Amino acid sequence: MTDWSKWLEKHELSAENILYLYRQSRRTVIHREDGEEFTPFAPLQVLLALLPEADFLRINKGVAVNRARIINIDTDGVYTMSDGRTFAGRKRGLSAHRHLRKQMGLNALPDAQPQTTPMTFLEKCTLLNEMPLAYCVIELVFNAEGHGVDFIFRYCNAEMAVMEGVPVEKMLNRSFYEVFRNGDKKWLVAYADVALNGTKRILHDYSPEIGKYLTIYCYQPAPGFCACVLQNADA
Repeated sequence: MTDWSKWLEKHELSAENILYLYRQSRRTVIHREDGEEFTPFAPLQVLLALLPEADFLRINKGVAVNRARIINIDTDGVYTMSDGRTFAGRKRGLSAHRHLRKQMGLNALPDAQPQTTPMTFLEKCTLLNEMPLAYCVIELVFNAEGHGVDFIFRYCNAEMAVMEGVPVEKMLNRSFYEVFRNGDKKWLVAYADVALNGTKRILHDYSPEIGKYLTIYCYQPAPGFCACVLQNADA
């Protein structure tokens, strides 16, 4: 039987450097601050029992986060971590999420925007601000079972605003289904596949959100993210 305490020590994993833990494909994924991930077969509760209880918060059945690394909790109970990763908290515990947000002094104003993700690849995207093709980077939000349930715009160039008919500032750091109330869930499957597995996909489909047929070229710029180049297929 594995001594998980020694295993954590061997891999230099501690409350000081673990950002979050989550269940995926019958394993627990431990994400360290340097970006490296470990996937032991240990149940989440077993690993949490070896870490300081006051330092980690279990926000849903399959996700636990380091309290000190939370940078935002929005009104829908979506937690944003210091590396930009987002997780959906328990839907039945929205009041608890909001109370914690207030307690931690996070995003005190109800319409305040999440903090910009300080990630190098997103900063590099500004080179594409004036590119004559619509381009965006989205971050997937996963539930406890590892299924994509939403995605958040982390970067949009000027042409993206023209394509979608929505100003960049109205999309940036907002949920797709918040920006487009009539958003089709069909996009989630493809985007989640790209964000999780690093596959490259070309989508040809009708977008009811903007009333256009689109060709969308997708790739993974970083784990958990999907970058898209959009073209109007009718043009």
